[in-house]
Amino acid sequence: MQIDRRQFLLTALGGPGLASRKPAPAPLLDRGFARVTKIADGLSVTIADPNKGPQCLSNGGVIFGRHAALIVEGHFQPEGAALEIEAARLVSKAPIMAAVDTHYHLDHSFGNLSYANQHIPIMAHVQAPALMKARYADLKGIDKAPLLAPLERKVAQAANPDDRRHFQSDLDGAKWMFDAIDTVTLAYPTQLFAAKDLPKRIDLGGLTAIVEFHRGHTPTDLIVTVPERDVVFTGDLLFHRAYPVSFDADMNAWHGVLTLFAGYGRQMRFVPGHGPICGLETVREQVDILDDLRSHAEKMIRTGASVDEAERRYMVPKRFQDFDVSPWNWTVGAALQGYYAALISVKPT
Repeated sequence: MQIDRRQFLLTALGGPGLASRKPAPAPLLDRGFARVTKIADGLSVTIADPNKGPQCLSNGGVIFGRHAALIVEGHFQPEGAALEIEAARLVSKAPIMAAVDTHYHLDHSFGNLSYANQHIPIMAHVQAPALMKARYADLKGIDKAPLLAPLERKVAQAANPDDRRHFQSDLDGAKWMFDAIDTVTLAYPTQLFAAKDLPKRIDLGGLTAIVEFHRGHTPTDLIVTVPERDVVFTGDLLFHRAYPVSFDADMNAWHGVLTLFAGYGRQMRFVPGHGPICGLETVREQVDILDDLRSHAEKMIRTGASVDEAERRYMVPKRFQDFDVSPWNWTVGAALQGYYAALISVKPT
């Protein structure tokens, strides 16, 4: 089944979660593609709406005190980051000290140019620039046909409609990513943190932002917690009603991060990478998804099945059938590959 670019953005980056929003306070800013809402003193949250444009795609926000403001997320296009700058200057007269990229993935970093153009420092994990170069800059402008050919063959040779649909979602995802790479002007993070540098407490003047490193979704995952407001920006360590994108993941470490989140307490509000602000139920759902994927991998390994066969035979449980699962190999396939590698201590072919 072919999906157009708009449909891909909706399914892969959290579209259905938008439909489950509860009534929210009146926004400070509403650009269609994202709404900025003040949810507490010193804290605004930007919720992306990919149904209305790709400028943000990821959620973000502004944490501001008497002395400084801190922006969370680089977003997918410079217009998304520009919205965060506008929001910061609307809610606070304090200078913007920096913006934080929660990880290097394109939908959280390709908008960095707006920060660079205004000389706003960009904080990120120390590995983020090198990964942005290897995964994005080095592919810019090269012929993508050889990279797409194996996916196109899989679609053409699919033995059944389910396989064809899954392979088509993988092909659509790759085309979307390559199109974005060929048009982006990258701006790399400028303030880099190694694991030994974190957690970092940032006093904004009456409000604290704590930047922490928790590897799981990627090798570069940062979260930003506002302890006085019981809010944490999780980046893509937490997905709302979606199978998590896992092609860069350490699945066991990720499970540990979610266990950490589950211990934060009922009062904690989570700003996930995509979808509405949520609570512990979303954390528990994602734990259950990872547990189900691991259980399937263990079963398939016991039967001697290859990881490709395990991917083909995975069935989404009934309770998760309304969740996003796209592209298939970025989510289900990548997670199973990660579990196979961990469980049998060899990389799958």
